[in-house]
Amino acid sequence: MTNTYLLDVIKAIQPNKRQELGYFLASKQFNRSKNAQEIGKLYQIILDAAPDFSEKLLNKERVSAQVYGVSIVESGKLEKLIADLNKLLRIFILSQQYLSESNEEAQQLDWAKWLRINGLSVHAQKTLTKLKGKKTKETQMSLERNRNDLLLMEEYHEWESIQNQFKSDLGIPELIYSLDLYYFSYRTELVNRYLLQQKGAQLQDLETEELGLGFYQNKSILLQISKKIQGVLKKDFPAIEEFQEMIKILQTNENALSFQTLAQFYTYLRNLCILLINTGHLEFLPILHELNKDNLQRGYFFVNNTISPNVYLNLVIVANRAKDTPWAKIFTAQYKDRVIGEDGSKFFYKLSMAQILFAEQSFDEALDHIPDVPSNSHYHHLIRRLELKIYYELHSDLLLYKIDAFRKFIVRTATKTIAANLRSMDLNFLNILTQLTQAPPKDKTRSARLLTRIDGKKLLAERFWLIEKAKALG
Repeated sequence: MTNTYLLDVIKAIQPNKRQELGYFLASKQFNRSKNAQEIGKLYQIILDAAPDFSEKLLNKERVSAQVYGVSIVESGKLEKLIADLNKLLRIFILSQQYLSESNEEAQQLDWAKWLRINGLSVHAQKTLTKLKGKKTKETQMSLERNRNDLLLMEEYHEWESIQNQFKSDLGIPELIYSLDLYYFSYRTELVNRYLLQQKGAQLQDLETEELGLGFYQNKSILLQISKKIQGVLKKDFPAIEEFQEMIKILQTNENALSFQTLAQFYTYLRNLCILLINTGHLEFLPILHELNKDNLQRGYFFVNNTISPNVYLNLVIVANRAKDTPWAKIFTAQYKDRVIGEDGSKFFYKLSMAQILFAEQSFDEALDHIPDVPSNSHYHHLIRRLELKIYYELHSDLLLYKIDAFRKFIVRTATKTIAANLRSMDLNFLNILTQLTQAPPKDKTRSARLLTRIDGKKLLAERFWLIEKAKALG
């Protein structure tokens, strides 16, 4: 056993850490192997042979006799025990290295990531704020500092993306700055090392000029697809054919791209569809619904087998708009227990069911399903609009009062909690809804005028429903 990889690693461990490894192996929390007792014996035998670790003390027959009580054991049994100890040894060393004080910043970043992924965004924000505060106080620069800043800004961007209400830059400019700073600093450092090495060795000249984007694009299908998506995103109103082409490209290359990469590319396409629909391009509704169904089946919406509240609600809303309420009802029931942050009140399930009942024209029942929500919640606006639509369908005397109350809330309070473009969408919705309530039935002229006004509003919530109601007037 003296010439084994296992023994080489144990020799490299500091004597005080060898004792800690013994405690590690004795813990059922870490050593849950069926051979846990034998693994402990094997390690103690090796430890007793320190510091010389002589062949006399560690020959195979002697070790087998001490571990199993016999000098000859079945073939491969001791080797399997050594492999199991090797695995636990690696876990111990890596955990010691990761949990060291020098690695505290990486630990905090990973902790913030765990909090974010598991729906504890408020606690994640506090951790990130603390790390950003520490960053501003750092005066000494290094490549390691640049790399840590990049990782910090990357996590901050991920957190901002979850909270996204289209009212910030999501930390992207600072993330790009950190990325460029680390890239150019590290690249320059590597070139310097090469030039120094070239002084003493016969090495060919290194091309230090920046290679063009085209060079890397020809080498990478990932970059090629990224640039194609960028081309679609840069257009104000891309054609449906361009979306269909992008979907085909992703499906064709799905074996060449990682699961996470494909999920991100589809996210770009879905979000662009939503923005186009919200600005009047309703022809993208069927495409978005089919994308949603496909991506759900492929698992792109899930994190640790759970789904975010926004995704849960949006899939239902899109399905209803695409006239596929049966699918929405099945989805809502099937995934109601997998929504991140859902509690005993079943807020998101009730809200989804209210949307479905509204689509089925069960208006009174839909009104009963609307859950309570604080006015500072992002979902307050969605719920108030749904409530107004229900009152309109019921021809309720409360409608005008509710419209006025929501308008005052947006003008006086929402300026502190929601972006200007989203406030405009809500106010334009209220204005068109008010005009709908004042329009006489079977008035084709008024119907056409309202449709023109709806078409002229770039920012308008509930556009699809308002168009339906305006058409119904004629």
